[in-house]
Amino acid sequence: MTMSGPISDDREVEELSASECWRLIESADIGRLAVTHSDGGPDVFPLNYVAHQGKLYVRSGAGRKLRSLRAHPVVALEVDGEEAGFYWSVVVRGRASLTEVDSEILASGARHLVSDDPEHKPHVVRIQPDTVTGRRFARRAPGDAGRPAPTNAPRRADAPGRPKPIPHFPPAWEQ
Repeated sequence: MTMSGPISDDREVEELSASECWRLIESADIGRLAVTHSDGGPDVFPLNYVAHQGKLYVRSGAGRKLRSLRAHPVVALEVDGEEAGFYWSVVVRGRASLTEVDSEILASGARHLVSDDPEHKPHVVRIQPDTVTGRRFARRAPGDAGRPAPTNAPRRADAPGRPKPIPHFPPAWEQ
C-alpha cells in the first residue's frame, strides 16, 4: 500500500492495494450499483451483493435496473464503510451479465441474498470486475469541522434560484 501526499486539509489518503480492496468488499454486503440508464445518463441503485471467487453477484427484478444492465453492461459498484478509526471506499468497475447456471448461483451464495425491497428478484447478475480501486482516510476527531470547501467563483447575482429538474423525475411543482 502506498500513501499519497497530503490533501487540502493535511490528512493523508491511502490508496489501497487490490487485495485490501477485496478484503473490504468481502467484509461488507451493501453497495451502490451505477448503471447507464436508457436515456444515456447514470442511474444508481442501492443493493446487497455477495463476493465469490473474484466476482460479485446481485439479485434483480425484471425492472429498470435489469433493462439497463442488458442494454449497457458496463457498471460500477461502490462500497464504503469504516474500520478502526478510518473511512474507506472501494469502486469495482466491470461488466454485468445475467447468469442462469444453477451450480454457479448456488456456489456464489447469491440465492441467499434477501432484500428489504418487496419486489420479487428472481434474476442473478454476475459482475466480472475489470478494475478495483480504493482509498482509506482517518476519521476526523469530534468537533473538528475541518476547513470549509473551496469555492471557484462567487455565486452570480443572476444565477437561478432553483436547480434544473432531472429529466426523468420532474420536480413536484411541475406535476
